[in-house]
Amino acid sequence: MTWRWASVWPVWLLAAVGAVLVALLQPDDGIVWLPIVLGVCTLTAFAIQLGGPTVPGLVDRLAAAVFGSVVVLALASAILVPLTAL
Repeated sequence: MTWRWASVWPVWLLAAVGAVLVALLQPDDGIVWLPIVLGVCTLTAFAIQLGGPTVPGLVDRLAAAVFGSVVVLALASAILVPLTAL
């Protein structure tokens, strides 16, 4: 596995786990907690990318990690919003 994917998928997994935890623990306030999960994913992506080898493509890997997290959390929002009473 290349460094690109080895450093990107853990952030996506963190977003998925965070979305599931928010859905289970705070279903009524999920819309408030999902941006916090995104912030944690962004900081984790920075930490992984800056802690790894400094090969070309840092911005591409960081963008892939954060954009993937946004997609995962957008899907979670699309599922959670209809289930909650706004």
